[in-house]
Amino acid sequence: MQTILILGIGRSTYYLLQYLNEYIASDDIAVTALDAQQALVEKRSREFSKIRFIRSEINEASLLPVISNSTIVVSMLPPAFHTMVAKLCLDENKHLFTASYVSAEVKAMSEQAKSQGLLFMMECGLDPGIDHMSAITLIHTLKEQGAQITSFKSYTGGLVHPSNTNPPWNYKVSWNPRNVVLAGQGAAAHYLEDGIVKIVPYHRLFTNPSIWKLSDTNVYEGYPNRDSLSYQKLYALESAETFVRGTLRYPGFCEGWNYLVQLGLTDDSIILKEDPSRTGRSFLQHFLLEGTETIQDKLKELFQENASEATIFLESLGLLSDTEIATQAATAATILQSVIEKKWKLEAEDCDRIVMIHRISYVLKGEKQTIQSSMIVDGEDSERTAMAKTVGLPLAISIDLFLNGNISERGVVIPVDPLLAKTILSKLESLGVCFKEMKL
Repeated sequence: MQTILILGIGRSTYYLLQYLNEYIASDDIAVTALDAQQALVEKRSREFSKIRFIRSEINEASLLPVISNSTIVVSMLPPAFHTMVAKLCLDENKHLFTASYVSAEVKAMSEQAKSQGLLFMMECGLDPGIDHMSAITLIHTLKEQGAQITSFKSYTGGLVHPSNTNPPWNYKVSWNPRNVVLAGQGAAAHYLEDGIVKIVPYHRLFTNPSIWKLSDTNVYEGYPNRDSLSYQKLYALESAETFVRGTLRYPGFCEGWNYLVQLGLTDDSIILKEDPSRTGRSFLQHFLLEGTETIQDKLKELFQENASEATIFLESLGLLSDTEIATQAATAATILQSVIEKKWKLEAEDCDRIVMIHRISYVLKGEKQTIQSSMIVDGEDSERTAMAKTVGLPLAISIDLFLNGNISERGVVIPVDPLLAKTILSKLESLGVCFKEMKL
């Protein structure tokens, strides 16, 4: 009997588990899933009767025996755990599937995995994942027609449904809040525009978002991801003069987030000591210069004519009041994360939305043309989210294809093979995840 082991059963795994429960789990294929949270294990046990759920600590000693007894390991753990899991899979000769990015450490395992006949399927979720597959499929189709692609722009956003927005931010957390707070940090964003490499340092990242309009009532703003250029060769678009990948938000978010960045509230390098009496106001005071002025005066000095707008965004987070917030010793980013986890919580009745847009300009038979391919997926509630659907289903489908002998590649693999990408996208479309194309 083959055994599929799922590591981590949090919010992003609902549709993965549902697919495995409905289509994979059988007398010949056992599915086991584990998590450190007992309450979540009990909840998932009630939801998916064909899957065996167990509580386990997430460390090498605890994971080794369960990985050893599995055929396929699916890691839905935070990225920090993937190197450890991949190493265990290599040692125990197990296949690995995950939706996360390929790290340098895991990439270095590719040749050994290949020599052992192992598949390490990575970046097979939403972004990364569906973004690769949909872009590659469209690019491949255009090139087969003889098109010369000159510009490629691709933006994706995990958002709240328009009916559940929370002005002025119009954003709620439907995925890892840590990633929301740290978005764009670590290195300057760089991309290609009209043949020139553009570099946008973090402190300017949110100052001039691009506008993306799908309809009169369906408008988004976007900022560039840290590293677009590494994907140019992967997509076989080395000759394109413009190549950029980015993140979508509703209009206004970037303005508000820029105020937080300029204040220093997203800093993750300096630890503030424990403060049992910490409030939103006292937290903010750490980032304002000393003086006799009021907070409002200091905000006017910092943001000048935009001080009133900055005030609105800060007030909505409780940072201008004596509201109690996290008191532990932590960085500003961690404290801010605790604030937005409460203020931007996806309530039980709330729905999220995933938006992905590819815009490709090309020359075909001497004529300049632009095509736009877009995907909008709405969640059903705070549990059955669009994020969970678009992260979990591609992964589940790839596991299904592998079990049926339809993936022959080995080593560290991401789903950019045109045939594999088209196959997964076709199955996704039958499950309600589909793209619409239009000429611009």
